[in-house]
Amino acid sequence: MDVLLIESFTFTPHLETAGEIAINSAVAGNNTGFSFIYVDNPDDSRFPPNRRFKTLGKLSWKSKVRKLESILKNYGITILSEEFLSEKTQLTIQYYVQNAPDSLQELRTYNYKDAALGLSTVSSLISQTKCSHPDPDHHYALIQRYLRSSAIVYEKARALILKYKPQQIISFNGRFACSKGIFEAAKQLGVEVQYHERGATYDRYEMFDEPPHDYAYRREKIKTYWQQAGIDREELGHTFYKRKRQGDGIGWTSFTSEQQKGIVPEQRSNYRQIVYYSSSDDEYAAIGDLVKNPIFKNQREAIKSLITWVSNQIDCYLTIRVHPNLNKKSLKDRNWWNSLNGKNVQVIPPDSKVDSYALIDWADVVVTYNSTIGAEAAYWGKPSVVIGDNMYSGLGCVYEPRSEAEVYTLLENDTLAPLPQENCLPYGYYRLYSGITYNYYNPHSLFTGDFLGEPLSSATRLYKSNLIKSIETPTTG
Repeated sequence: MDVLLIESFTFTPHLETAGEIAINSAVAGNNTGFSFIYVDNPDDSRFPPNRRFKTLGKLSWKSKVRKLESILKNYGITILSEEFLSEKTQLTIQYYVQNAPDSLQELRTYNYKDAALGLSTVSSLISQTKCSHPDPDHHYALIQRYLRSSAIVYEKARALILKYKPQQIISFNGRFACSKGIFEAAKQLGVEVQYHERGATYDRYEMFDEPPHDYAYRREKIKTYWQQAGIDREELGHTFYKRKRQGDGIGWTSFTSEQQKGIVPEQRSNYRQIVYYSSSDDEYAAIGDLVKNPIFKNQREAIKSLITWVSNQIDCYLTIRVHPNLNKKSLKDRNWWNSLNGKNVQVIPPDSKVDSYALIDWADVVVTYNSTIGAEAAYWGKPSVVIGDNMYSGLGCVYEPRSEAEVYTLLENDTLAPLPQENCLPYGYYRLYSGITYNYYNPHSLFTGDFLGEPLSSATRLYKSNLIKSIETPTTG
């Protein structure tokens, strides 16, 4: 077999994207297979929280998979049944689950047959609880569900690979508990992998040879897209920043729709205004060494350092603009941000009407850790300092200190100049045009669409609101 797509997620558009890729592969002349692993996947929309719809939900999503499989068969794609696990394997999985550590740090390194399933469990747990530091004691049953399901996915994917010997495995994302095992099994068996994810806009999807959260890899993709772009690339790069400032979410929902244009805090005279924009970075909290933050190990550590530094300054003031999406996070996370205080510090809460873009104009310098607005601030003519890792690092559009001392040397420099606007354009172009336009799947919105003229599931509308709530933060943005 040339190409095998293995999936464990049914929500739109990711299942439909798998179907799109499978058909493209078959049309290109590849011997292509498709297999769906039915496993208890807490991250998937086929498990609605409302008990009234649980039976209907299971039937509906199984019907969705079967409907896609029926279409794929018409294109010559081989539908592979998931493999049964031996009693010995089931006992091995049971032992793995029962001996799960009760420490989040230990869980990160809790492997199953050298597969990093503990790490992916932490990643899923953070997304599911909407808490950057969830307490394992409060979620131990959920942790065990993740570990059990991820190990089952690993074993079934491994069995499929050994049986059908594909040259390439393709699947969704790779960081979640119930997708990580597919890639771990393939890599251990020496099989080439590809990841699929959303593209820049909802009518596109993107393929990755390395994990989508690998910033070094994404930076190379940005350069490649720019080099291969047409003569209108500069104009299109400008378009991204202009649309974002106008409130266009571009590929996701807008986080500034509730803000009031032009509203900024009262100006404090004789102070250098430093504005820090927080980021909603849950999906990067447990991905191993794919992101290499050069100074601080995480955003919280960075903010504490900034507050300590500014409290000792006589002419600098730090404004922390908390990301609007924090309102949808756990109470524990909200309380942490709300507790921030210090001399020469103000915190703008997530539900504030303050205009994030007017705040760029108001600032003397902008600081970010892992946020798109670092590049946006640079585009709009502000010196922008990035103190974490990012996709737009290395383009020459932001200052990139490599030590704490360097950070504060930059912030103390009241003649710090903005970097050239044109250096922001490759990132803008990528964020607007990355990916492949769908051919067989026709998206209507971020979460709905039809496949060759009809929706795969009649329950799409029923679960749309629940789905939006469950995945409010984009997987790669």
